[in-house]
Amino acid sequence: MFRRIILTALLGTGLTAGLTLAPATADAHPPIERFHHRFEVVVLRHGCWECYGSYYDRFEADRIANHLRCEGRAVEIRGW
Repeated sequence: MFRRIILTALLGTGLTAGLTLAPATADAHPPIERFHHRFEVVVLRHGCWECYGSYYDRFEADRIANHLRCEGRAVEIRGW
């Protein structure tokens, strides 16, 4: 019986020490980009194409381009 108590105490101490001494490491990964493509809305001003804005979403670029077309401007969407 005395052996059983000693073995239980040693096992408990060993497990506790093993858990507390284990290094706490966190594998940090680089941030993931949500979108890999960007879309530029370009407007024709004074004979030159100028960037009006860059958007990560094609839907947003289309929405802005349609708004500018309603104002009577020449607009293109260029994706990269």
